[in-house]
Amino acid sequence: LAFAREHNLWTSLELRSAEAVKLSAAADHGTYKVSLKDHLDAVRDEETLLASVLIHSYALAENAAAERLGGDARDFGGIEDWGTRLLATTGSTWDSLEEGLAGAVEVAVFRNAYAHGSRRIDASAANRLQDVGIKTPARGDLVPLDYPTVKRFRGRLRELMNLGGVGQEAVS
Repeated sequence: LAFAREHNLWTSLELRSAEAVKLSAAADHGTYKVSLKDHLDAVRDEETLLASVLIHSYALAENAAAERLGGDARDFGGIEDWGTRLLATTGSTWDSLEEGLAGAVEVAVFRNAYAHGSRRIDASAANRLQDVGIKTPARGDLVPLDYPTVKRFRGRLRELMNLGGVGQEAVS
């Protein structure tokens, strides 16, 4: 909403030359200056915002799982490992999730494509997907993000957290 509102605000103004307009804002770490054109290009780049949301959501889920498991996120393998261990804490399995292990791996693969800057399926990602029965996207394919996809992926992470007992008191 904030990005759409910002774009609508600046494009609704009757400016003679948007190219000549320079924006600046003071922030805690200094002053940022940018042309209006570059600012509008940035707020129109919804995919970068969505990638940020996905990367952050995944990191929060991974960290919450590690805390519940009594370790550090770096102590575990991918979602296949920490997710399995997390579900086991409540006697659940991947079959308990609507999209199962395949859905979780898909989230991790998309997250990795953006977190590592490629936005494409590499050989390792293609193998991970194939190992859980997903044939597309395939090696070399772009992995575009849109709002429905990020919403679906965050729902899968939320379901995994809930079934794994994250946020519930530990049972002794």
